Amino acid sequence: MHDRSGRLLIPAGMVLQDKQIRVLLSWGISTVEIVEDEHAAANDGQDAPPEAPAAARPTPEMEEQADTILSERFRHCDVTAHPMDGIYRLARDQLLDELMRRGPNARSA
Repeated sequence: MHDRSGRLLIPAGMVLQDKQIRVLLSWGISTVEIVEDEHAAANDGQDAPPEAPAAARPTPEMEEQADTILSERFRHCDVTAHPMDGIYRLARDQLLDELMRRGPNARSA
């Protein structure tokens, strides 16, 4: 993304974090257009990183614990509908990461 004078504001492929969003908003930019690279779309999934080793994955018990915790936290939401499906998935991934850091004996998050 470039400004009117051609100065680069956001490089292609950059994931926008809160800081970049605040800067864009301060410049009066409230929407951006996402253009998918045709080459990247054609190769989607082919350059994916290899699967993590089994030791780096959550155990079934950790997944069950995460689902139990999140079912309470998201009890008033339809986690199958957009945008809650994405929010739920991110929350679950983050919680599983936290449970994995704590180890198999973690009780709550």
